[in-house]
Amino acid sequence: MIVAPGSPLRLVPARADHAALWMAWRAEAAARRFNPLEDTPLVHLRRRLDGWDGRLVDTRRDEYRWLVFAGDIPVGTAALMRPAWRMGYAEIGYLISEPYQGQGLGTRAVRLFVSHVFRETALRRLQALVSVENVASQRLLERLGFALEGTLRAHFMIQGRPVDERLYAMLREAWPDAR
Repeated sequence: MIVAPGSPLRLVPARADHAALWMAWRAEAAARRFNPLEDTPLVHLRRRLDGWDGRLVDTRRDEYRWLVFAGDIPVGTAALMRPAWRMGYAEIGYLISEPYQGQGLGTRAVRLFVSHVFRETALRRLQALVSVENVASQRLLERLGFALEGTLRAHFMIQGRPVDERLYAMLREAWPDAR
């Protein structure tokens, strides 16, 4: 578990029994509008979450996912995806459920998450791909100091149409809490 000092916000390693909750969040309109999500059977989501103890030492995994809790209420997820351990980079993703958006929870969760990843790994770069239409997510990353590196034209297919994605990145040496 990752806890924000002085805050009720915490990140808990996702387990297979969290899959139904994650599936419900993936089905929300905002998640579908901004992300290249495929309809995925619950059994496959369970499999993706199964067998991980929350530590970032198993470098064979392609995805590490936490649930974001505000107090005792699960409000979203944060994930480290497709890490290239030898090259020193990975992609991050995050999702805050619609009823909890606009309260600063996403910004606080991503700050806590990035600090944890930089403290616990040797990764030197974290990057995020954000739909050009997802202004709130772009602002979140910019508030945290992520640099906009460019736009990938027609990069993702979202709801059957090509969508441009903005590439943001944070380098370890630029993150204030990397040590």
